[in-house]
Amino acid sequence: MTASAPTAPLPHRPAAPLRAAGVLALAASVWVAAGCSGGDDDVTATDLGASGVGTCLQLDDSIGAEISELPAVECSEPHTHEIFAVIDSTADTYPGFDALEDEAQVACLEAFETYVGISAFDSNLFYSWMVPTLASWEDTDVGERGDREILCVAGAGDGEPLTQSVEATGW
Repeated sequence: MTASAPTAPLPHRPAAPLRAAGVLALAASVWVAAGCSGGDDDVTATDLGASGVGTCLQLDDSIGAEISELPAVECSEPHTHEIFAVIDSTADTYPGFDALEDEAQVACLEAFETYVGISAFDSNLFYSWMVPTLASWEDTDVGERGDREILCVAGAGDGEPLTQSVEATGW
């Protein structure tokens, strides 16, 4: 996936925050093996699948434009983002990065209020997304049809770490 502003899926690319920090769009490969190391820092990556909602992530500047593993942490630990929706793209064939970005921006905005309990426009959080790349879209190791998942993520608008889930907080 590759990341971009407002929202995007994996292998997904990252994006930038919507609020003060900008919009984070991540597009990197979402398919990660449970228990795999997220790098030398011993952060564990998790197989997100359909149950990725509520997964908290600790992302840093070392994240590239395309990623295949996400560093998942317990939501009670300091973290930068939380997955609040996993949405299957409606496209039958790879529509291109810009079209996936457009789909993600709308879908994640619609899902934000249901999960957080407040409109994204009134929230102290930002939202973003991760979208599949062409390679992950076609990778049947990810799923029968390849990677079609858009991951919607939220983070603190002030850039401070989160230390709990944002679900139903009304932040």
